[in-house]
Amino acid sequence: MGRIKELKPFVKIFVILIVVFFLSMTLVYCIPTSWIQNNVEKSVEVIENEGEYPMYFFYRHSAIIDEHTDKLMYTSLIQNRDYYNPVQASVSINQYPRYWHGYQVILRPLTVIFQVQELRYLGMYVFHLLFFWSAWLMAKKLKPGIAMCYVAAVTSGYIVFLPVCFQFFTTFLVLFGALIVLLTRYEKDSTMNLILYFFVVGMVENFFDFLTYPIITLGIPLIVLLWLKIRDESADLIENMIFIVKSSVSWGLGYALTWIAKWGIATVVLGVRYFWRTMSVVQYRLEGSEEEPLDRIGTLQKNLKAWMNVQDNGIISWSKVVMVLLLIVIVLILVRRLKDQKTVLASLPIGVVALYPYIWYLVMSNHSQIHYWYTYRAQVLTMFGILVFVVNILKEKKTSA
Repeated sequence: MGRIKELKPFVKIFVILIVVFFLSMTLVYCIPTSWIQNNVEKSVEVIENEGEYPMYFFYRHSAIIDEHTDKLMYTSLIQNRDYYNPVQASVSINQYPRYWHGYQVILRPLTVIFQVQELRYLGMYVFHLLFFWSAWLMAKKLKPGIAMCYVAAVTSGYIVFLPVCFQFFTTFLVLFGALIVLLTRYEKDSTMNLILYFFVVGMVENFFDFLTYPIITLGIPLIVLLWLKIRDESADLIENMIFIVKSSVSWGLGYALTWIAKWGIATVVLGVRYFWRTMSVVQYRLEGSEEEPLDRIGTLQKNLKAWMNVQDNGIISWSKVVMVLLLIVIVLILVRRLKDQKTVLASLPIGVVALYPYIWYLVMSNHSQIHYWYTYRAQVLTMFGILVFVVNILKEKKTSA
């Protein structure tokens, strides 16, 4: 009975959020197409003139802007089957029903007034305000050093492009929101509420995400919580390992069940043929194909090279050489300035979470090897984890009285 009682909040929040997701999508598709037609057409024209996969400033694959998907997001605002009612249109999304397409809840109403150039400007403001707010909270609730690790990690994902590409923006929007909620409410929440928190984050991420780099919405908040637990001396190695397992399973269930719920809704609303179409895509993503066979080692290499800013001919840029030298210096410092053994051991789970992107790449190998030029951004979690681990196990310099 106790276990069933613990599951009740999860079931309740799952049902509530699925209803909210479904109704919100239906409501935005009640907006007449004529209200957005002109702005959609002009926005698509701008995007087409920029090219499908332009590279600006850095001329690396890791600096590609995904205009192809942004164009798809815009063209999906207008249903291509006039006989669909708002429910059918919101589920189908122009015969692309395997994702929730939650961005429509924001993009469709705003397109009544704005075109893509104006929304990029607005997105730039929202992105940086939420980013700075979450970093400020991290500096206030944790310490400035951890906030600097966070800023450095997010910046490594070519932050200059994130606000102006809607495909890249949504996951960071969820991340920033999740961190702000966590850091403003941490002292009030019990362990059970924290596990539920990850369940909700997983659901919200699946609603908005296009399978970009969702793992950061689990890993970065999880590292923040591990640091807080170690600071408060409320956990050791075993307790922290148990906590990351529970949190990760909760996030994973929230993410997966929300996706499955969308497939179920699509089957009921549009017909069983859409379910089998989705299953064929799932099989392809998990197993690959003759034309694109799975290469898990190659997937890891591609994503690592993209993150490390390696040029297409394999030459590593000087910026990364400097980073390697700095890491060597850090290792030399570590040997001399480690904290006590208990703190070091309790910090090891942070290192485990830092490896999550590579687990993701191995599981979602097909998608990550094809779209490595943006899935590499999952490794901002790796950088954050490594930096926080280093900061956490070093002795702090004592200040003189």
